[in-house]
Amino acid sequence: MTIAPRHVAPSENPLGQIGTSDNGIDSARAWRVAVAAALAVGMSFGTLYTFGAFFKAMAIEFDASRGATSMAFAITAFLFFGTGAASGFLADRWGARPLVWIGGFMFSMGLFATSRVDQLWHGYLTYGLGLGLGGGLFMAPLFAAAAAWFDRYRSFAQGVVATGSGIGTLVLLPVSNRLIVAYGWRQAYVILAVTTGVSFLVAGAFIDRPPVGPPMAAGRHLRRVLRSRSFRLLFSSAICQSASMISAFAFIVPFATDAGVSSSVAAWLVGMVGAFSIIGRLALTGLASRTGPVRMLQITFAAQPLAFAVWFVAGGSVPLLVVFVVLLGVAYGGFVALVGGVTAHLFGVRGIGSVMGWVYLGAGIGSLIYPPIVGFIADATVTTRAPIGAVLAASTLGAIISLRLGQQGNVISDD
Repeated sequence: MTIAPRHVAPSENPLGQIGTSDNGIDSARAWRVAVAAALAVGMSFGTLYTFGAFFKAMAIEFDASRGATSMAFAITAFLFFGTGAASGFLADRWGARPLVWIGGFMFSMGLFATSRVDQLWHGYLTYGLGLGLGGGLFMAPLFAAAAAWFDRYRSFAQGVVATGSGIGTLVLLPVSNRLIVAYGWRQAYVILAVTTGVSFLVAGAFIDRPPVGPPMAAGRHLRRVLRSRSFRLLFSSAICQSASMISAFAFIVPFATDAGVSSSVAAWLVGMVGAFSIIGRLALTGLASRTGPVRMLQITFAAQPLAFAVWFVAGGSVPLLVVFVVLLGVAYGGFVALVGGVTAHLFGVRGIGSVMGWVYLGAGIGSLIYPPIVGFIADATVTTRAPIGAVLAASTLGAIISLRLGQQGNVISDD
């Protein structure tokens, strides 16, 4: 059964782009949605990226290797991103609000359940299904909703939403580290469960459906997108980008502490990634209006291998590690903020939830496969250069693939 869209934009063109009018596009209501989405994104990404702070404590308690421990994070990240292929479809029909509330409840309960596990593989289920599947229900729909609520300010609005994850990482990781020191990792997860639950409840109340419905013959449109060269390139580059970034977030803290850096400084380094990602999200999305969103996305891809090259030689040098996290934060922030705008630029905004969900699936595949590989390489080698080299290789491949993306917009029409 086809569900009719609640609103239809009167000024839409045949390619699914929407002009500013009295339908709410680019309005104060649209910005309210963007800010609420930023809150939900910040709490989910920020909590997910605290895993590095919990990593060592969990590995010690369960007497587990790095590869086995990182598997919990890999499963979570895969579901977190990969669920978007289904959640985007649901958001196109029901809107993002119910998904934020349902997924937010699962996310918070996953944290609470993880605080009670007595075997590592139980954490694969509680952390993976709770945070991964729960967060995945609303992550792609939030970015898609923000993209559909804007036309003229779409890139900047995407930057605002993505800034939430930077602020969340900046705040939650050092806070989590202090909670672990003060109360232990189990109680720290309980506190995070309550905090995230309240945040998702509030954010969902302000997430309205955008004034645009899925395209006519939505299934045919999606199939055309998935068969296009542009989508294949974007999907492949997302696999590589996520493989390297999620691995970095999982291992920055343990690799730094292995090199003699204190745990508090190591946690602060990850927070710095979040802080400088804010600059990337806002500054680079602003510049995208001049360079074009695809070109700016390619620039962020090219900058990431440079960051990982610095990490490769940094060892325990805090100044070099700072250079690494600054470069990585700006580049990573730009990617997260731009990918929604690039998707809309290439394929239009009608039915964008489904399309973005498939892009996020690529990110999920990279997140599932690569962190355990990096972890097992770290277990098998004496120094950290081999696993960091593997991260550098994945990032470089993603940058090369992204250079093949064309600059032309609306490569797939809705007719």
